Amino acid sequence: MRWIVRGTLLILWWVMSSSALTAAPDSRFERLARGINLPFWFWYAPETSETIDGRFSDDDFALIRDLGFTFVRVPIDLEFVMDAGALDLLRSEGLAHLDRGLDRLLAHDLAVVIDVHSTSLADSDASNYSGKLEDPAFVEIFIAFWRAFAAHLSVRDPERVILEPMNEPVFYDDPDAWPPIQARLLAAIREAAPEHTLIATGARWSGLDTLTALEPLDDPNIIYNFHFYEPFYFTHQGAGWSSDDVEPMRGVPYPSSPAAVEPAVARQRDPQVQALLRQYGEERWDADDIAQRIGQAVDWAARHRVRLMCNEFGVYSVYAPPVDRARWIEDVRTALEGYGIPWAMWEYDEGFGLVQRDGQSVRVNKAVARALGLNLPE
Repeated sequence: MRWIVRGTLLILWWVMSSSALTAAPDSRFERLARGINLPFWFWYAPETSETIDGRFSDDDFALIRDLGFTFVRVPIDLEFVMDAGALDLLRSEGLAHLDRGLDRLLAHDLAVVIDVHSTSLADSDASNYSGKLEDPAFVEIFIAFWRAFAAHLSVRDPERVILEPMNEPVFYDDPDAWPPIQARLLAAIREAAPEHTLIATGARWSGLDTLTALEPLDDPNIIYNFHFYEPFYFTHQGAGWSSDDVEPMRGVPYPSSPAAVEPAVARQRDPQVQALLRQYGEERWDADDIAQRIGQAVDWAARHRVRLMCNEFGVYSVYAPPVDRARWIEDVRTALEGYGIPWAMWEYDEGFGLVQRDGQSVRVNKAVARALGLNLPE
C-alpha cells in the first residue's frame, strides 16, 4: 500500500535527520512499542485499600507481558494523589498505593506511563477531563502539584517510567488556551525530573487536529501524543457517556458504505441519527482512510522532527459487531506500526477490553489479540 511506503520513507528521513534534535532516547521509545491501558485502578478507584491493591493481580501483569506488551499506561485521578491541604500537595495514602503498583509492574519488566487522567471525577463524568484547568488559579495549584509529584517519581528509572501530565485536555471553546499551560507545566516537571521522558498533547481530547496545530517545545525529551477513535460513530456506538446522537446507535459496521449501514439505519427512529449514519456510509471509511488520517500527524512530526505516540485507541465492545471491531483495531494498529508509532489500546478488561473476567479467571479475546498482533496464549 502506498501509505506504508510513504510512512516508511518519512520515518527513515526522520531518524537520519533528527539524531541531534528533539527525540526521546531510542531505548525508551522502543520500550513504548505496544501498550495497554489499566483504568479503574487509581482512576475511578475501588472503594477500599484492599480492593485497590487487588484490582490487578500479578497473573494479570504476567499475562500482559506474555502477550507481548512492553508497557502499560496507568490512569490516575488527580484527587487520588493530590491533597490540597498538604504542604507539598501530595496525598500520602494515594502515593503509597501508586508506589506499590509501580513496584509490581516494573518487577514484570513493563514500562509505565504515569497518566494524570482527570482533574476530578466530576470532570470525568462530564468527559471534560481537564475542566478545573480552565480556572487560572487552579493552573497554579496544578503546576505546583506536578512539580512535587514529579520530584517524587524522579527516583524511578527514567528508562521505564514516563510522565504524562494531562490526559485529553479539552478546552473546547478555547483550545489555544492549553498550549501555554502545557509549556509551563512541562517546564516545572522538567526541573523536578530532568531525565524523564514527558508526553505532550493537543487540546480537544488529544485530537489529531489540535496536535498538528501545536508548536513543539524546545525540550529534547518529549514525545507528542494523540488519541484515535475515528470514525466516532463506529468506535463509540451505544456508549452512554457519548453524545445524544451516538448513544442510540447499534450494530454500526466497519468498513462503511451506503449498503453496509442500512441495517443500522433501519433500527433508528430518529431522522437525525438516520442521517448521520447515512453520512457515515457515504464516507466509506476503511483502512486507507485511517492510514491517511494518521499520516497527517506523521507529516507534522516529520516537519518538526519530533516523535509521536498514540496511547489510546479502541472500540466499545457492547454494541459493535465483533468482527468489525477486530478489523478496525487491526487497521489502526497496522497503520500505527507502519508509520513507526508506538501505541496503547484502551483498555484491558472493561467495555473496550482485551480480556473478559469470569470471577477470578481471565479470558483473552483472541480476535482482538490477533488484531493487535499479540502472542496468543496456548
